[in-house]
Amino acid sequence: MIVGRWSVRLPAALFLAASFAVGGMAQSGEPHEPITATVDAPQSASGCELHVWPSSGLRSVYHGWFHGGIVDGAVNGRDGYPEVPADPLDTVQQLAMIRAAALQDVFGRGDYAVVVHDTPQSTVAIRQNTARLASSTSACYAELILEDVFFQQDVVNGGSLKTLMRFRDFGAADRFARQFGTWTKTPLIAFPPKEPAMNAEALAEIRTAFRSNLFAFAGALKIHEAGGGKKKKK
Repeated sequence: MIVGRWSVRLPAALFLAASFAVGGMAQSGEPHEPITATVDAPQSASGCELHVWPSSGLRSVYHGWFHGGIVDGAVNGRDGYPEVPADPLDTVQQLAMIRAAALQDVFGRGDYAVVVHDTPQSTVAIRQNTARLASSTSACYAELILEDVFFQQDVVNGGSLKTLMRFRDFGAADRFARQFGTWTKTPLIAFPPKEPAMNAEALAEIRTAFRSNLFAFAGALKIHEAGGGKKKKK
């Protein structure tokens, strides 16, 4: 289920603008640290590249009858919060699922080489840079960034995995021309496990939910690119 979306389109004349607002945060072309990457698809004949970054791991938010609201209370093992297995969706796990997903097919970009980066981007880099986050000079360049992955649970609606992703399309420019972002959400039943014997089932479920959210985002992006997405209000 898609629970929120936003998008930005810049005309060519504004590519060199120093900053603009997206999602209530300023964007700038400040330098960023070099990123380690591996190419997970052969170099395409078109020279197009899709660069992908995982998130820094699973976060959590929980709301109960008598307490809640502390971000990461569950994943940090605070008293009174649901017990969560250690690192159920760490960066290594995310990378494995990203690499197994055949993203060029999932996103309908069969002529793109997929370049997966091992190191997550910081929130500052994601939200304040309009420039390419990788050093690629490809004349056909795009980015898929997993910004946040949350286990959310409350006493009314139960548990779910929520993922915030951004897709940025640069073409041949140094700054992106279009950006689309949305939360995707998949319900969870077995996670978190009620007892240690259920750990394997719970971990399998949340990792399947991660994959489902990735596919749901790709579907939302395709709808948006086809003109079916809601336009951002001015």
